[in-house]
Amino acid sequence: MIIRGLFRLCMLFLVALNLSFQWPVDNGRITSVFGESRVDHFHDGVDMVCPDGRIYPLEEGELVYLWDRSLFPLDAYPGGGNYRVLKHEGELYTLYLHLQDGPAFKEAYGRRDQLGVIGNTGRSYGGHLHFSALNRAERISLNPLKMLPPFPDSVPPVVGGVYVRIGDRYSAIRNGATVRLTRHYPLLIEITDSAGGRERLGVHTLSVQFNGRGVKEINFATLEYSKNGLTITGNKFHDLFDEKGYYRIGDISYIDGENSLKIVAGDFAGNETVQEMSFNVSLDIRR
Repeated sequence: MIIRGLFRLCMLFLVALNLSFQWPVDNGRITSVFGESRVDHFHDGVDMVCPDGRIYPLEEGELVYLWDRSLFPLDAYPGGGNYRVLKHEGELYTLYLHLQDGPAFKEAYGRRDQLGVIGNTGRSYGGHLHFSALNRAERISLNPLKMLPPFPDSVPPVVGGVYVRIGDRYSAIRNGATVRLTRHYPLLIEITDSAGGRERLGVHTLSVQFNGRGVKEINFATLEYSKNGLTITGNKFHDLFDEKGYYRIGDISYIDGENSLKIVAGDFAGNETVQEMSFNVSLDIRR
């Protein structure tokens, strides 16, 4: 309930400011989305590439911080490489990472003032722009895709498989199968999405029911900074993801016999996939 309240406040905050956001590149392609797994942490932003490499601000704003190797030639690149931070109305900040070396900058940027050029600086595995949006006062990172114009996407997410991990072994569970379990292992669900046909993106919403009971309800709208660390809808990273990037569904109680599973996955464009399955469990829990 608290997380939903924070999300509503964030959306009202953006509406109240009447900000008109734009995509930071022309003719861009999304390569990663907000909240995806990065092996041991959440991806806090959106990644894009584009033909000409030019980067523009999401909205006009004031430059409040930058780092560029051209200005600090004796220093090693930080993880974000060369970057710029803009402040907008209220406590909204936008960040632009992995830019090419380029010392030129302005104190304030209009919508069509070029911020920089897509690069491959810092911890980056190929040229791309990473951009994020933060509400510093609320200590919340916002999903930029909820603030930007619609992006063409008619392809729903794909459920690739359901697994139980026993030690280092991943056992696939198929519809109608029978499996023997010695404990109530979490379910691991492989789900990927694509906006253009080539990417393997994360989902925006995920709802899971097991034996008629809701066991996971995720909305990748905000990343909260709290005393419990970074969380999405109250989930820490390892509560939500397995090392392979599979979505982790805990709090599972199997029954001896037939078990049912319903998965509803949605992307940021509103496309949705519903998959239902059932399987038999031979439960052998030794105390």
